[in-house]
Amino acid sequence: IPGSETVTAQPVAGDDLVLTLDRSIQYSTEQVLLEQVAAIGAKGATAIAMDTDTGEIYSMASVRRDDETGAYGVTSGNFAAVDAYEPGSVAKVITIASSLSEGLVTPETSYVVPWRKQYYDDLLKDSHQHPDEVMSVAQILTESSNIGTIFVQQEMGRERHREYMAAFGLGSKTALDFPGESSGILKEAKDLWGSERVTVAYGQGVSSTSLQLVAAVNTIANRGTYVAPKLVKATVGPDGSVVETTPSEARSVVTEQAAVQTTEMMRNVVCYGTATRAQVDGLSIAGKTGTAFKAADNGTYFDDDGNRIYYSSFVGFFPAENPQVTVLVSVDEPPAGTNDRFGGTAAAPVFAELAPTLIHELGIVPT
Repeated sequence: IPGSETVTAQPVAGDDLVLTLDRSIQYSTEQVLLEQVAAIGAKGATAIAMDTDTGEIYSMASVRRDDETGAYGVTSGNFAAVDAYEPGSVAKVITIASSLSEGLVTPETSYVVPWRKQYYDDLLKDSHQHPDEVMSVAQILTESSNIGTIFVQQEMGRERHREYMAAFGLGSKTALDFPGESSGILKEAKDLWGSERVTVAYGQGVSSTSLQLVAAVNTIANRGTYVAPKLVKATVGPDGSVVETTPSEARSVVTEQAAVQTTEMMRNVVCYGTATRAQVDGLSIAGKTGTAFKAADNGTYFDDDGNRIYYSSFVGFFPAENPQVTVLVSVDEPPAGTNDRFGGTAAAPVFAELAPTLIHELGIVPT
C-alpha cells in the first residue's frame, strides 16, 4: 500500500529436492501422449514409468484437451495421482495372480466358458460373442475373458479376493503422499451389491488412480513384491549436504512362482492377444490391456447422446525375463464408436513409442 510502512523479512534457506524424474523420459512421455490424444481425438491421457525394483518414478505426465480451443496441452494438475477410474481388464492380472498364489488354479486349469452368463440381475458378457469354449486360465487372461475371470475369482471367494486387491495397493493412498491424491474405491466384500460381487474380478465396481494401478501391476514385474512409488530421491540442505531418502516400503503379496506364471501369460497378451500394438522389435514385453466404461455425471455409463464413455489403458513391463521398468498408459474418453476406443488401440501404441526412449536413457539391454 503506497505510503505505508514496509517490513522486509530476510529469506531463509530451505532444502532443495532431488526428484526421481528423468527429464528426457518425462519430456518424451508428454510428447507421445500429446501426439496420441490429438491423433485419435481423446479427452486426455496419463502415463507413468517407474523403476521395477525401487519404485522410483521416471516420468508421470498428464495431458488434456482444452474444451474451448480444442488444443491439447500438458496439464498443471497431476491427474495420474488425483483422478480415479475403474481400471477394467487390467485388474484381471490381480485376480489371476492371486488365485495362482493361493494354489487354487494353475495356468492349465480349464473351464467351459460361455460368452455371456446371468449374475444376479445382470447378464454379463465377454467382449465378443463366441460358442461355449474350453479355456485355460492362461487363455482367459490372454483373450481377456470376463466370464472366465469370474470363474477364477469364484475359486477364491469375494472376501479373499478383496484382501488381495488391498494388498496390491487398491483402496488406499500410496506412500507418495501427493497432495490431493485419491484413495480410489475398494468396497468391503460385504458391501458389494448384485453383480458388483463378480464384476470386481475384471475391474468394474472398483476404482483406482493410475499411480495405484502401475504400482499394483509392478508387483508382478517385481516377482510378487509390492514396492511403493517414490518421487523424492534426496534432499539438499542449505550447506550443500545431500541426504538420501529411505528406500520405498515393500511387502510380499503373491508367491514368486505366481508372479512368474502371470508374467508369462502377460507375454502372450502382447505376442498374440489384445496388446499386439505394444510390441517393440527385439524386446520381450509382458502387458495387459484394459477397456473400461467411465461413469458420467448422470450416474450411468452413457453420455447425454446415449454413447458409451470409455477409459482405456495398457500396462506393461520389460524385459519380461528381468523387468527393469513398468509403464502404465491410460487414455481418457477415446472416441466411442471407433476402433480407437480400446486399450489395445488407444493406449498400447503409446507404450511402443515410449519404449525406445526408456531403453536408451536407462541403458536397458534386451535379453
